[in-house]
Amino acid sequence: MKILIIIVSFLLANNLIQSQTWNWSSDNPKAGSDLVVTVKNMDIEEDIHIVSFYFKGNELVTSDINYIAEDGGLKMTLKVPETNWIRLVVKDEDNQPIAGDHRDVLWAGAPPKSSLIDFANATSAYYRVMGLKRDESEVTKMYRDATTASPSWLNDPIVLRSYYNMSKAAAAKEDLERIQSYIVTCEAQPDPVSQEVLMTAIRISKETGDSVLYRSLRKKLEQTYPQSILNQEEQFNLFTKANTLADKILLRDQFRSSYPLTDYNRGIYDRMTSSMIEECAAKEDWEKLSDYINEIVDPSTQANVCNSYAWALAGKELEAESPNLQLASELSSRSLTLLSPEMKKPPTMSQSEWERSLDFSKAMYGDTYALILYKQGKHDEALVQQKMAVEKYGYNDLEMNERYGIYLDKVAKKEELLAFTEDMIKRGKATAKLKEMHEQLWTKEKTQGQLYDQYLTQLESINKMKRLEEIRKMWIDGAPVAFTLKDLEGKQVSLSDYKGKTVVLDFWATWCGPCKASFPGMKSAVEHYAADKDVVFLFVDTWEKGANIPAKVKQFITENNYPFRVLMDTDNSVVEQYKVEGIPTKFIIGPDQKIRFKSVGYSGNNDLLVEELMTMIDMTKQGVKTGTP
Repeated sequence: MKILIIIVSFLLANNLIQSQTWNWSSDNPKAGSDLVVTVKNMDIEEDIHIVSFYFKGNELVTSDINYIAEDGGLKMTLKVPETNWIRLVVKDEDNQPIAGDHRDVLWAGAPPKSSLIDFANATSAYYRVMGLKRDESEVTKMYRDATTASPSWLNDPIVLRSYYNMSKAAAAKEDLERIQSYIVTCEAQPDPVSQEVLMTAIRISKETGDSVLYRSLRKKLEQTYPQSILNQEEQFNLFTKANTLADKILLRDQFRSSYPLTDYNRGIYDRMTSSMIEECAAKEDWEKLSDYINEIVDPSTQANVCNSYAWALAGKELEAESPNLQLASELSSRSLTLLSPEMKKPPTMSQSEWERSLDFSKAMYGDTYALILYKQGKHDEALVQQKMAVEKYGYNDLEMNERYGIYLDKVAKKEELLAFTEDMIKRGKATAKLKEMHEQLWTKEKTQGQLYDQYLTQLESINKMKRLEEIRKMWIDGAPVAFTLKDLEGKQVSLSDYKGKTVVLDFWATWCGPCKASFPGMKSAVEHYAADKDVVFLFVDTWEKGANIPAKVKQFITENNYPFRVLMDTDNSVVEQYKVEGIPTKFIIGPDQKIRFKSVGYSGNNDLLVEELMTMIDMTKQGVKTGTP
């Protein structure tokens, strides 16, 4: 099965993010001026990059910042943009924040409290990508102070929504009442507020349960903005209830004729079209499927859909039957053509981060295209595509690596295959099939009298020593957040219950593909330590949606016979407190209740997962950065 593998990384604990010393040539930089920023005590051995974050109006701008290494730190020189607030962030190769600092910017003509508003908006919505700590009460106070000094800030829909979200999270009653009063004035004043503010007010009144105010605001919206995005969302809801493909086509076409496509609604239109494509796939109407894919507006969405159906139509595996290889080839080729650095990048990514993300997509799409070419008998072309795929993916997808080895073997490039399989074994990125191919080549092409098992052990030992050294470098000294959750039997479990033991916290969800893919390896780890009463595994289920979640989770665990102690983070409070950005995420907590390791994602290799966990657990139990390969 082909899955998007999340690269495993070990990150600094959040409370260590600000441990470096930042020096700005001006603590109150002016827009348009030259600025020099240095960072001392910065370990720059890892592959790092630096980005700046600032707002242009309400739009977040993320830019790459050049730097040089000097005197055990970093030096940046940049032109201060026309903004009110700027933050510089050092990131690792997986785009995770390592360190960051920010300053207010002096900019002529800026409204009162602009810097405070930008800081509040950044902390409210983007704290994870910017490496900021978010305290909802503190952010609420920022909004309170800014809107008190200049009430017109409430006319900004982003400020209004974020102020409400933070006040609700902080249970700030007076602030919620203040927001409610403002919403009432939106309904009462004769001159209409902007469509965005009115829609925000409607959504807040609905969430607070004020049905009278909600209906009154909706009436005002209908009268003032008859083509509002809320009306368009309701048209989409009507579309989702359509029973036939013909009905869906009619409703989508009505939507297109009634509402000009904009950045706000093209996502709605593309979701409608994607639903129609699914209907065509179910009926194996490949001609219409291809036609509707062409009608997807967003290039990135269209490329992803092309690749998904190309992969399915190619059979997903080398030995599997291909439902429609010709259409698969057309869609796959189109997916690669659509990818371009000129595509609109997400606001949270710099240009270099976006191009790297596109490289990963190109690797996945190239892997699909190579499979199709191979099945079409175009083996040399398949090899070219697969070489690009494994290189751009950093050899982190073991199934991609295996297919590359098979293609090398098919075109009889034995020396290259031998070198490739040996390299993958050293890296710990070889499947059993690649190891088998290496053994056959080695005993055939090299000295048969030598013991192959001994040679293989030497190769694998090289990789183990390298990984051990990498793990040693990622030892941290973080403070865990205390929590109490219920397990699937309703029993309360607290982290403090396990003081003196080594605890593995694994955040996961039933819908998370990489989480579930890692569970056979996690099962092996749990069973390995079953007799060790000083090692505890806690699987924290979080970010679930829908009804009867505990029953659904219990069914999943039971059906798969996993011996896991599952805790239910039903309100997502613990995952938020631990600043988890993606799942699976694991924390290794020592007997001294210190976080020693944090790992994000799944490498796709269960043997490697178990080995790394065992190494980290061994180090954590001993309380020192030791460990054996």
